[in-house]
Amino acid sequence: MTKDYLSRKDRKRFCLTYLSGKTTLVLSLMLFLFVLGNNTINSAENTIKVTGSEGIAQSPITITGKVVDKTGEPLIGVSVTVKNEKTGTITELDGSYKINVKNTDAILVFSYLGYLNQEIKVGNKNTINVTLDENTKMLDEVVVVGYGTMKKSDLSGAVVQVKADELLAGNPSSSINQALQGRLAGVSVTQDDGAPGGGINLQVRGINSFSTDSQPLYIVDGIPFVPPTSPQSAENRDNSVEPTGNALSFINPHDIASIEVLKDASATAIYGSRGANGVVIITTKQGEKGKPKIEFTTNISISSLRKKVEVLDAYHYARYRNEQQDNGAFYDGGSFTQYTYPTPGIWKYTTNNGTVVNGEYTPSPEDFLSPGWYSGTDPAGGVWNQWVEGTDWQDQIFQTGISQEYNLQISGANDRGNYSFSGNYTTQDGIIENTGFDRYTLRANIGQKITRNITVGLNLNYTNSVTDFAKGNSLDYSILRSALLYPSTIYYGDYSQSEDLLWLSANPRTYVESAKNELASSNIFASSYLSVNLMKGLTFRQNLGLNNFFNERSTYYNRDTGEGRLGTTNGRGGWSDNRRSHTTTESMLTFNKVFNKIHSLNVVGAVTFEQTMLTEKAMSASQFPTDFTENYDMGAALLPDALKSNRTRSRLFSVLGRTNYVLNNKYIFTASFRRDGSSKFHSAKFKYANFASGAFAWRASEEEFIKNLNIFDNLKLRLSFGQTGNQGIQDYQTMYTLKVSNYPIGGGQTSGFAGDHVYNENLKWETTDQYNAGIDFGFLNNRLSMTVDYYHKKTKDLLQNVKIPPSSGYGYRLVNFGTVTNEGLEFTVAYDILTGNPFKWSVNGNLSFNKNRISDLNADQFSNRLWYKADNVFIQRNGMPIGAIYGYVEDGFYDNEAEVRANPTYANADAATVKSMIGEIKYRENMDIIGDTNPDYTFGITNNFSWKDFTFSFFIQGVQGNDIFNGNLMNVTLYNTTNIPTAVYDGRWTSDTRETATWPKATNQPKRTWLISDRYIEDGSYIRLKNINIGYTFQKPKFCKDINSINVYASASNLLTITDYSWYDPDVNAFGSDPARRGVDIYSYPASRTFSFGLKVQF
Repeated sequence: MTKDYLSRKDRKRFCLTYLSGKTTLVLSLMLFLFVLGNNTINSAENTIKVTGSEGIAQSPITITGKVVDKTGEPLIGVSVTVKNEKTGTITELDGSYKINVKNTDAILVFSYLGYLNQEIKVGNKNTINVTLDENTKMLDEVVVVGYGTMKKSDLSGAVVQVKADELLAGNPSSSINQALQGRLAGVSVTQDDGAPGGGINLQVRGINSFSTDSQPLYIVDGIPFVPPTSPQSAENRDNSVEPTGNALSFINPHDIASIEVLKDASATAIYGSRGANGVVIITTKQGEKGKPKIEFTTNISISSLRKKVEVLDAYHYARYRNEQQDNGAFYDGGSFTQYTYPTPGIWKYTTNNGTVVNGEYTPSPEDFLSPGWYSGTDPAGGVWNQWVEGTDWQDQIFQTGISQEYNLQISGANDRGNYSFSGNYTTQDGIIENTGFDRYTLRANIGQKITRNITVGLNLNYTNSVTDFAKGNSLDYSILRSALLYPSTIYYGDYSQSEDLLWLSANPRTYVESAKNELASSNIFASSYLSVNLMKGLTFRQNLGLNNFFNERSTYYNRDTGEGRLGTTNGRGGWSDNRRSHTTTESMLTFNKVFNKIHSLNVVGAVTFEQTMLTEKAMSASQFPTDFTENYDMGAALLPDALKSNRTRSRLFSVLGRTNYVLNNKYIFTASFRRDGSSKFHSAKFKYANFASGAFAWRASEEEFIKNLNIFDNLKLRLSFGQTGNQGIQDYQTMYTLKVSNYPIGGGQTSGFAGDHVYNENLKWETTDQYNAGIDFGFLNNRLSMTVDYYHKKTKDLLQNVKIPPSSGYGYRLVNFGTVTNEGLEFTVAYDILTGNPFKWSVNGNLSFNKNRISDLNADQFSNRLWYKADNVFIQRNGMPIGAIYGYVEDGFYDNEAEVRANPTYANADAATVKSMIGEIKYRENMDIIGDTNPDYTFGITNNFSWKDFTFSFFIQGVQGNDIFNGNLMNVTLYNTTNIPTAVYDGRWTSDTRETATWPKATNQPKRTWLISDRYIEDGSYIRLKNINIGYTFQKPKFCKDINSINVYASASNLLTITDYSWYDPDVNAFGSDPARRGVDIYSYPASRTFSFGLKVQF
């Protein structure tokens, strides 16, 4: 078979060197450490400045010197002690000290409240002058908040920050949201599937609604980012979600400086109607003062399938098919034919060798144990030759994927301005053939001081990407479905198509070699600003933002695929695209001043305007005269479908303000207010909404009675309450809109207009009330820190579609009703266990609990169907969480006719029906809640080690207590002609295994009528060694004086996963961002195990 189009490999811009064989990376950690008290090896991050004259060592030795801060001011009362001895002194008024030591091996320890400790070996020095650094960790770190920045010590809300360099160190990732998985308390990250460039879902503190978008608001360099939607292909014929791209893949992760996640209402209320799901603020890198910096990074990765699903090989599949025939004859009233069928077919297996019908050899199961040519002479058909060999179809679609990344960044700054330029090329091959992701990005960040009081800046990002999908997350001719269902008795080399499966599947090799599903994206994201210092402490800033996305999906399925051969299709193709343009203007005043060193005041006021425009169009057709031109010549198709197009626009106008007041560096008061007006709400009564918040924090560690305890370096208590909103509905839902509609008149058809939907002009915003109580701790000079937060969120007036009588001519109407509550606890701990030279060890971890509950519904209601005849699976019921699964509970199997007739359904059934039910599943009478896709808790633990210039780290991440609805398992066991998992075969009911059977009998019925039951609910808990990394840094290598450092590393991702889930991977979410249908696995693209090797050079 020849390929009809340019594959991924044909499109490569760079030659990839294929690394054959398997590489084994063995890393062993053989050091266990125990640390007691405060007297451990202290921080090597301290800046130590040592000056003095060398002399001859004497006993005793008198050491003198002076201790100052980084400004040169003397420090009074600094403790100077000899390590492991009782000898000590303190510094005088001028910072000087004098101390006697026994010998040159003595180590002096300098400690002072509010400063980092230092340790210095005496050696041959008689004078040791020291500069102590302030202990600013956890206190004076600047974080980005809504419409400004703030010292972390002045925060009153729940805000967590992570540095991108820490996330990406030895952990190659094409998207920053994927790198966040397991890193932050209260932030849940799941993948739609494991495909390169595939969709990622991020949720902050649970799900607030089961109808509207649950994704947080993203702010990139101060400008709101509206994620694009991938256009759907015209070939999606079921209710599954089409593979989509990652909304944040347009950002090169290496361009990011920091990420702040705003979690409570005190932090998010300033974003008003879009802050209910949390806010993620992404800040890209700017140039730093000093000489220009050049940084080049590259890595190569090798990915492979982590785990296969075990299905029957050819021998066992042939035996299974024969058993089906036996059972069909015995239980279903068929006839015993001993499998010598009058019509030849490749799925008919004899019990003895040598059966030939009309020139076609009919193999026995044992033939597949000895693959090869079988030949002979048939009186009816003459001489025949036939190759008999089984196929593992998973081996035929999976491959070892090679990925490469190249990144170059040039940056610098001086007193007049700063600049940062970068370029990135990423190419990722998927573990399914002809799937992958290619991306080019260019970024320029420029800031310039025009005058002493005027500064301008421009951030510009361009991205072009192409994603090649394998059709997954679908029961509609999914490539993974074909690989698992297709008979293993068919030889892959002749590209045979199973005549019994024409309606269901196609040869998997046909899919990987010819099916086309490609998403091309082009993005320009630009933000500019003008900043004017009007007077001391008062600044005006004008921001302008533009975000243009263009997405195009191209699909074609030739006449050998399921879609392309359905009926008289003869190939099916489609083109669809969308263009989203988002513009933002913000005019902002900021006042920041400290009065009398006691009162610190920060006030922000702003007026903003945003506009989003979306245009969409799509075409599809079938009956192509040839597959050669694919969908590039849509006009040649004989059966074009109706063209589709759409255009929408929405606007948002806002006035906002925030005040942050700090009294005596102890008492923090924060209040914010925002008024939003949205075009999505038509009624003047509900078009505008107000959102406010208030918070108080107490830095108890600044109180004298706390200081005297000598326990806490940081102790802060936080309380907050606020309101946020959600306007996540489609445009024009509150307005009467028209569409063209045909209607009969005079024996013909006439075009006219009809209502497009049932509008509701009284729709209003969803509103979320949130309470938060938190406490921050710091001990041991802030080497040990902890944050604990409790929150309670209540979202009311849910925006959701409800069914209306069919007589209305419509199916649904959008209304406000229902409430969702989220309640949870979050823990974050960081501990610098060892901080000295040459060995360092730090640990940080997080643990999150969240409980979700629905209330105020009039009656039970259900989410959209999962697939054909899989309706009413997810129930929305008062007192239950979003994600509750509704179905039947099984009660074993029918072992005899008496048990069948004991069921009222079959009490009066005929004998044939009763007999056919023996060995089938027995269900309890009433349906019930059978699963919950919400986890009990999530966690992540990181260990970082360093010894001299070596680094080693590992990251463990996990989810516990969630259920997965395994739609794969239901589908692969429904049909009598498909392959099945080995576990189903081994556990099948027979007359001899009725006591231990876990699956029903083998049947020859074309399709079973199984029900949604607890059989398909599996524990989705897992613990994963997410990443392990080892690296070495060459500092100022001698062979090139222009190089500051060279870092080389090796890492492994998804190295080990501990789970009871039976399918490919438990981290799966087939329906993407749909909040009501989470935790479903339907032939989702598997996650891969990846080994990476990287290089980072800094000039």
